[in-house]
Amino acid sequence: MSDLPVMKRRFEAWRPVFDICIGGAMLVLAFIGIAASDVSGGGSQTYWFLLALVFAVLCILLDWIHEPPGTAWADPLLRTALHWVGVLAAMELIHIFIEAGRLSNANTGLLNGVVIALGTFTSGVHTNWRLMVIGAALGLGTATVAYVEQYLWILFALALLALAAIYFVTRLRGRLRRGEAN
Repeated sequence: MSDLPVMKRRFEAWRPVFDICIGGAMLVLAFIGIAASDVSGGGSQTYWFLLALVFAVLCILLDWIHEPPGTAWADPLLRTALHWVGVLAAMELIHIFIEAGRLSNANTGLLNGVVIALGTFTSGVHTNWRLMVIGAALGLGTATVAYVEQYLWILFALALLALAAIYFVTRLRGRLRRGEAN
């Protein structure tokens, strides 16, 4: 039993790395979808649907990593699942509008990018602040794609800034907590 505090400290030391990996995966996957939709002149609604499912799982994982032991998971899991069902419904509406000719196929990536950015940001409002940072970076990245021709370097810079913010704030909060505990 004496190894438990040591194991907990080791896990807490790796949390920023988990945050970076999860946040990086979310940013890269969304930016790939936006860029691919922009380049191809259309977009795969299947990719965006699967991306929303992956984001739901990653949001739950990120929340789980930072929850204290003994947290009851039934209500937060249901809330998160319903939240992402709403995101999926919004993406399906985009697909329906494109199929009906009300929206152009070329805007698929931008519209889905906005929906996934908003979904990620609002998920962070209710669960984990890190998701707010990721959602904001996705929103800025989507806006960048809409206005800038050579946007890949800007997307890369936004992703790095968001991940750096998550990493450093997580480390700072951990140090502050350890300082309060002493």
